[in-house]
Amino acid sequence: MRILCIASGGGHIEEMIACLDALAGHEVVLAHYGTRTFRDFSDPRVARHIGIFRGGEGGLRLLIGTALSVFQWLWLLVRFRPHVIFSTGAELAIIPFWLGRLVFRARCIFLESAARDRVASGTGRFVYPIANAFFVQREGVLACYGPKARYAGRLI
Repeated sequence: MRILCIASGGGHIEEMIACLDALAGHEVVLAHYGTRTFRDFSDPRVARHIGIFRGGEGGLRLLIGTALSVFQWLWLLVRFRPHVIFSTGAELAIIPFWLGRLVFRARCIFLESAARDRVASGTGRFVYPIANAFFVQREGVLACYGPKARYAGRLI
């Protein structure tokens, strides 16, 4: 099975790395922001990692950056054809979740950040309607989502 994992920096990538053992035996591609932080990233559980373009903050730079990332996501989805798209968060996951689910019929799984204990994340609200499986790590955030959300316990 081909699995596309998506995570931005910081705690999101740490949570994703903690999940990689559960994906053993599958072809895993990790997509993240194309920053210097990930330039030397290496993990034997990941077949390859891909940096996604990140635009500037607000205005025209954000609009151009988002448009460029849509094309990058389309290229990646066409090339890799994932069966499953899995994300531990940040806004980086919104575009591929919607494209992957609606255009490529991939199964989408979202794991809400452990940092969210009472308030839903913006990304969680955007991907909840199309996620096939939606997990939270804190019981307090269950009330922010609908019946599809399931408590999975703390990952890290």
